[in-house]
Amino acid sequence: MINSEKSGIAFSVHPVTQDDSQILIEAGFGLGEAIVSGAITPDAYIVSKKDNNIIDVNVNEQTKALYRETKGGNKWKELGEKGKKQILSEKEILKLSEIIKKIENHYGVPQDIEWAFVNGKFYITQSRPITTLRKDIG
Repeated sequence: MINSEKSGIAFSVHPVTQDDSQILIEAGFGLGEAIVSGAITPDAYIVSKKDNNIIDVNVNEQTKALYRETKGGNKWKELGEKGKKQILSEKEILKLSEIIKKIENHYGVPQDIEWAFVNGKFYITQSRPITTLRKDIG
């Protein structure tokens, strides 16, 4: 397991609006399990696939983060002021959106992707087709 500084979920097609020209990235501090389980409300970033511009940034305060313990298991830690800050920088958002586009192009269908970020590098931990899209998308 990657002991991530930041992690999240990304969709190569916006899953709510089903706009296939937009990427939705959700990010939180710590392990991605906190986002997947709904324990935290992640930041959300929307990026245009066409010109790789950030369309929208929605920052949510994160009071706690889940981190891996050195002896095994996970532990919640309070974030304090850090939790009020935007999680991914503009550069990180744009880098991740490029990775997402490559993954979608590789598989040929819209993807639901889980990712982790540690020591300045993104890791893709899972990618699967988005199953909730209209039939005419993807």
